[in-house]
Amino acid sequence: MKHLLMLSVISGALAFSGCSTFNNMLGKDDSGMHDVQATTKNTAPVAGKNGMLVDATNHMTLYTFDKDAMNKSECGSACLLAWPAFLAPSNAKASGQFAAFKREDGKYQWAMNGKPLYFYANDTKVGDKDGDNKLGVWHIVKTK
Repeated sequence: MKHLLMLSVISGALAFSGCSTFNNMLGKDDSGMHDVQATTKNTAPVAGKNGMLVDATNHMTLYTFDKDAMNKSECGSACLLAWPAFLAPSNAKASGQFAAFKREDGKYQWAMNGKPLYFYANDTKVGDKDGDNKLGVWHIVKTK
C-alpha cells in the first residue's frame, strides 16, 4: 500500500511539474542545474536558432519565468527539476543583454536583461520548445 501511495505522489508531481518521464525526475542529474560551459571570455554561451534563444553548446531552447524578479530566480528546488537553471561560471562577464547573477544557493545563473534563463527538462532534442507558454508563465526567448 505504501508503494502504491508513493507511486501516486510521484505521478502527481510529474503531472503537476510538466515532466512526462521518470528519467527527467529520477535520472542521474537531479540537481535541477545544467552547466553549459562559457566561451573563453566567460561571456554567455548563447545563439539564435529558428527564431529562439538557445545555448551555444547543445542548441537547446532557453526560457524565462514570469514570476522571477530582476536577477532573482523564484524557481526553487522542486521547480528546478522540470526547469533546470542555465548556469554560469562564477567569473562570468556581462556582455550586451547577458549577465550572470548569484542565486540563493550560491550558484551563478545567466540572465537576459535581468530575467533568469532556464531549460525545460522535457525538451530532448534541438528545436524542441515544449515548455513554451507552460502553465501560462514559461516562455521561449524570441530572437526575431
